[in-house]
Amino acid sequence: MSSLPKPKTLWKHWDIVEKKIKEEMIWLRLSIDTFLNKETSAPMGCRECFLRKIAILIVSGQVKAKEIKKSPLLKSFWIDKKINKKDNPKMHHGSDWHKETMKKIEDHFLRLGFKVVREPDVSGGRADLGVFKKGKRNLYIEVGTTSFFKLWLNLQKMKNFTYLIVPNDDKLVEFTCS
Repeated sequence: MSSLPKPKTLWKHWDIVEKKIKEEMIWLRLSIDTFLNKETSAPMGCRECFLRKIAILIVSGQVKAKEIKKSPLLKSFWIDKKINKKDNPKMHHGSDWHKETMKKIEDHFLRLGFKVVREPDVSGGRADLGVFKKGKRNLYIEVGTTSFFKLWLNLQKMKNFTYLIVPNDDKLVEFTCS
């Protein structure tokens, strides 16, 4: 994102701000898979409305967002060694890819010494995984599809965390809220 004028002068440059909001909306639309382009989990509102609200959070600097693409030299984003724990129950939701990806991510962070919680509560329901370690920013992870309503609600309500969307094996979308 290129630099914007100082907030006091933004009203004079509404056209620049509006252009940046539209650019962020396009990027979000192309980067994140949602459920059938509907926001059925939203009590009211529309997909484009939530997209715009997220874009405003990004343009205003309240949320930092970036796309991370996997280098062709990497086999995976995640450490590729399974942790066999007897007390680690089998995953029972989502498609095979969803379950396998959740397990890879869980094992990755467990190997690095983090506590991993399946389906932790967030403002907008539950995330797929929560990753925690004292002195580190809380990380919530969504694997596959999500909704823009859920994303917006969590970005709006929660503070000092990172929200990682894993749409596929080749890219990640990271949102950081201070």
